[in-house]
Amino acid sequence: MTITDISIIFISIILEAIPFFILGVLLSSLIQEFVSEDTLKRLIPKNPFLGSIVGILIGFFIPTCDCAVIPVAKRLIKKNVPLNVCISFMLASPIVNPVSILSTIYAFRKVMPQMIFYRIGFGILAAFLAGILISFISKKRNIVINGDADNNFCSCGGEYQNSDSHFWNIIWNSKEEFLGIMKYLIIGTLITTIMQFIINTTSLNLIVNNKIIQIIVMMLFAYIISLCSTADAFVGRTFLNQVSNSSILAFLLLGPMIDLKNTLVLSDNFEKKFVMKLLAILSIIILIVTSLVKI
Repeated sequence: MTITDISIIFISIILEAIPFFILGVLLSSLIQEFVSEDTLKRLIPKNPFLGSIVGILIGFFIPTCDCAVIPVAKRLIKKNVPLNVCISFMLASPIVNPVSILSTIYAFRKVMPQMIFYRIGFGILAAFLAGILISFISKKRNIVINGDADNNFCSCGGEYQNSDSHFWNIIWNSKEEFLGIMKYLIIGTLITTIMQFIINTTSLNLIVNNKIIQIIVMMLFAYIISLCSTADAFVGRTFLNQVSNSSILAFLLLGPMIDLKNTLVLSDNFEKKFVMKLLAILSIIILIVTSLVKI
């Protein structure tokens, strides 16, 4: 491992994430500027199950990665959108958005086409269940750090620009949110880059021939290396015939939903206790689902 190697991978991850990240903060600012709480209340069903389904459908139309979707979810929570809707949206979007679906199709269409449907289907199921469960477990409604839905502060603590121009409000708010979260993305990416050298695919060949252990190891691997949801399908494909198909599915499900990189971003935007609950619930759901499914 050399400084040059680390630098190349670090820069490539950052460059891959930034376009989606900018899209995420722009969407967040657009929601802040143009979408009122009353509008959201009318659009989202009061029934928690239907609400989570709506959240997943919203995720289909917003092509963002796991980090970029966080400011959008945070803005929705601050607009008093039900927690289960926001969580289902945040978890589902990196898997069900068109860009991610196309990358999964391209990666598996020739070698294992059924994995495409397993990833999308069980990704929707995991996002739905996690959204419902976390909303029941989290008794505290205001889990967002740095204010609630009634204040005028952005994620980094800076005051929102309130001018007569929608354009400048959006630019200013996007800039403040981008700068506030970007430092955690950089720190997470640096840790991720180093871990990719420490834990490589060769070391996974030492995994014992046990389905549950393989699933757990592949989930840990997905969490640590923190790949973008548009790239992890190609990495997952390389594990075919090396580990069980169920463990590959676990890798493809957990990584886009939550990883080391976006855990740091989440921790800067939401209460840490909530982030730990979300990580635990999602991990348990994926472990159970992939353990039961036969591929």
